[in-house]
Amino acid sequence: MKESFLDQVELGQTEWYRTFFGIILILFFWLILGSVFVVVPMLWVMMDSSSDTAVNMQTGMLVGVDPIVNYVALNLSFGMMIVGVFVTVRFVHGRPFRSIITPAKKFEWQRMWQGFGLWLLLVALASGVEYLFTPEIYTVVFNARRFLPFALVVLLLTPMQTTAEELLFRGYLLQTTGQLGRNFIGLSLANGILFMIPHLGNPELAASAILLPLFYLSIGAFFAYITLRDNSAALAIGAHASNNLYSALFANYTGSALQTESIFLVTKLNAVYGLVSFWVMAVIFYLILLWRREKVATAVGNTIDDGI
Repeated sequence: MKESFLDQVELGQTEWYRTFFGIILILFFWLILGSVFVVVPMLWVMMDSSSDTAVNMQTGMLVGVDPIVNYVALNLSFGMMIVGVFVTVRFVHGRPFRSIITPAKKFEWQRMWQGFGLWLLLVALASGVEYLFTPEIYTVVFNARRFLPFALVVLLLTPMQTTAEELLFRGYLLQTTGQLGRNFIGLSLANGILFMIPHLGNPELAASAILLPLFYLSIGAFFAYITLRDNSAALAIGAHASNNLYSALFANYTGSALQTESIFLVTKLNAVYGLVSFWVMAVIFYLILLWRREKVATAVGNTIDDGI
């Protein structure tokens, strides 16, 4: 059994043409088959006779319909991404699907919940600090009647969306690029760039065409780095899920790609604070969940060596 996360590729077929075909297959499932969930509601709105509904051709969003329709449509496409990654790993490369997550025999649920809980706490604290200094950008929009049913949908679909991205970027693509070299910093930066690219079309970039791409790159690079250091994608899966759940349920942004019925609405995106606070959170996250663990493991290893 291969014990290294990056070595999991050796459990299957690694020829370049399999990787090329696999990436095309994943994109087909995600962008072509997944687009059905977006196109069908668009056609329905375009063909109805109501003047109150329309399609924003710049964003692809439906106007004049319940926001939950847009949210469900966009997130269901990520379900097809998961299917594409599964088919590619299992049948194109012929290796266990679990191998893109962890070399362990079972998924590390405890590690995932640790990542989820700590990141949720950190992002909530970061929002609290931002509110103390700029309360004017936070508006309470809580509506219990609309929030509760929307929250149920968010709790179901958002973890699916974030897990899909982790399976593709921190799983399949990180292990694939790991065949070219084992420098964790280099692999993390490359993964961050790959993660940034599909996010360049997000409307949030209107706040800063430079800092927001750096923000997405930073998220991708950090999640890749903790995956490599922890030898598993469990931490990244948990942290990514809590990050997006917080944004969707507690403090959504007016210009967000995914509009939700949140408790607060952020009317202005502070790109500088967002990037700086992210790296502060990343350092704290690493020190608590990885640095201490590595330090203890090193100490135990030295003790065993001394005993021998």
